Amino acid sequence: MKKLFLMVMLMLSFSVSALDLSDAKEQGLVGEQANGLLGVVEASTATNALVKDINSKRLVILNKMAEKNGMTLEQVSILAGEKAIKKTPAGQYIRNASGQWVVK
Repeated sequence: MKKLFLMVMLMLSFSVSALDLSDAKEQGLVGEQANGLLGVVEASTATNALVKDINSKRLVILNKMAEKNGMTLEQVSILAGEKAIKKTPAGQYIRNASGQWVVK
């Protein structure tokens, strides 16, 4: 299980050169969601491209982790989402259980 969490943490560090993930989070353009995927808070072409790229990479890793650990994608995604939300610094966006973007 520790390997699973380490892999989740590595997965959350992906970024893209056009718009950097950490910059996008700090600017309030994107936020973490309970399903382990990044979400768009304020849409733009660059933000949408960043989220699409990050999420495609995350899904590959989440699928591999699920298969390796005998879990469903949903189970691993929930664990990844919990970790991502927990590690989100104050002042950045997360999507709450009601589906609303809130500043942590």
